[in-house]
Amino acid sequence: MDLTSHILSILLAAICLASAYADFTLKPQIVESMTHLKVPLRIIPALGVAKIAGALGLLIGFSNEGLRVYAALCLSIYFLLAIWFHLRVRDTLKGTAPAMVLCVLSIATLITSL
Repeated sequence: MDLTSHILSILLAAICLASAYADFTLKPQIVESMTHLKVPLRIIPALGVAKIAGALGLLIGFSNEGLRVYAALCLSIYFLLAIWFHLRVRDTLKGTAPAMVLCVLSIATLITSL
């Protein structure tokens, strides 16, 4: 399972870094989504920081397994909360699906890292 954990960690870290870039540059799609979810726009950079922290934890976690487990746990919680925010405003399945996929990926990374 070690190879699987490494692959999932790299994939999740890459997605989180790309998503954080979109947060920091305030891409119109991000601003529109956060407005729909009733998230204050001033919070968006903080979400990017959380994603970068999770990605770095996963990548640094190659030399410190405890850190990788903790980062995967934190990202799992982050994406569970993202799903809750989508459900809270009764978002469509299409709108909620990315958060669901990333939550599953985070949980799979966590499980394979244990």
